[in-house]
Parts: sequence; C-alpha cells; structure tokens
Amino acid sequence: MRRKKGLFGRVTRELLGAIRIAKKDIKIYYLKPPVIMFGFFFPGFTYLAFTVGRSLEPTLLIPGLVAITSFFAAGSLGPAVLPLERKTKTLERLLVAPVSPFAIILGKTLAGFTYGFILSLVPLLIGVVFLGIGIATPILFILGLALSALTFSAFGILFSARAEEMPNAMMPMNVIRFPMLFVSGVFVPLATMPRYLRAIAYLMPLTYSVDALRQTVLGSLEPLMLLRDMAALSLFLILFLGAATMALRRDTR
Repeated sequence: MRRKKGLFGRVTRELLGAIRIAKKDIKIYYLKPPVIMFGFFFPGFTYLAFTVGRSLEPTLLIPGLVAITSFFAAGSLGPAVLPLERKTKTLERLLVAPVSPFAIILGKTLAGFTYGFILSLVPLLIGVVFLGIGIATPILFILGLALSALTFSAFGILFSARAEEMPNAMMPMNVIRFPMLFVSGVFVPLATMPRYLRAIAYLMPLTYSVDALRQTVLGSLEPLMLLRDMAALSLFLILFLGAATMALRRDTR
C-alpha cells in the first residue's frame, strides 16, 4: 500500500510540475500575436499554394489542413524554448528544481500541444461553418487530433533537447519536417505514390495523423487502419518523449 501511495504521489507531483511548466511556457512564449499568426497562416497558405486550381472535396481538404496546422503549430516554438532557456540560465533552475527531466520535457510538450490543438480547431470551424462539412465521428476526431498535436509537439522538443542555439535545433528539424509534408498524403494520395515513397511515408507521424483525421471526418472507418494510426502516433510520442528526456538528462551530469 505504501508503495502504491508513494508511486501515485510521485506521479502526481511530476504531472503537476509538468502542468506548471506548460502554463509558464504558454504565458511567456506562445501567447504572442506573431506566434499565433505564424502558427495558423503559414500552414494555411502552404496548403492553399498546393490546392488552388485543383478540385478537392472539402471533406478531404479540411482534415489535411487541420493536420498540417497541428503539425506546424505544435512544433513551432519547441525548438526555440530550450536553447533560449539555456542562454538565460532558466533551464538550470528547472534542472535543480524537485522535478525530473521527464517532467520538464512533458511540460514543454504540453505547452506546444495546447497551442497546436487550439489553432487546429480554427480550420475545422471554418470547414464546419462555411463549407458545411460534418464530422462523422467527433470523439475519434478529437482523440486523433489530440494525439497528433502531442506527437508533433514532442517531435519539436526532441530537436531542442541538446541544442545550445536555436538554429542548431531548427535546421535539422526542418530538413525532416518539410519533406515529411510532401510525402505524407496531405497533397498527394499515398496510393498514387511510387512504392519507395510510400515506404518512407509510413515512417513519418504526419502520415498517420492525416489518415486518422480523414477517416473520422468521412466516416469510412476501417477499424484496423484507424487502430494502426492511433498506435503509430502513440509509439512516435513515446519515442520522442523518451529520446528527449535521455538527451536532457545529460545536462544533469
């Protein structure tokens, strides 16, 4: 019983610590007009640049736009936060605080998740209100969107876990992030891609996010495929959080 209470108390403390870190990051870094504008307009204009002049059904357009908004917004500031806090010595204070490196990483991830999730609702509302699309399975859609935003946020945090300067995090991340945008099924259906590109696409979390959101909007659910999407996103989330935590632990040595 004591072990259970001790474990429960530790988990509770770590989670509360992560939430406090997330609140602090949201207030300091994310609630800025330029950050909010970038998080929405950049993926929005990127999507329009590749869809203008093409006849895409709103039920296909909106899930893709929601996915890439989450993709860019959730991971937009993560690569900048930890390098900035290293420079200002704020990270050193966190590392000596009574929270684990995992709680720090989780807190940073939750901040990006909140930002990405909320901004992703904007194109969804546009689709529902102005384009008249319906969401066939709203609960599964929200679950898929939440899992996507968490994964994309952890993806951004991973690149900053050891970076001393912001460019050292942003450049490697963008080398992976932009190609991911074009081979994940957002603009071109996976079925029409060459086999080698499809193999690459299935190694990328955005592929599973786009597929999950489209299935839940269209209502053409394939349970095994949707389960695969959710499981893949969960696995990517665990891998990103674990790798980022291991990298941050080196700062405590």
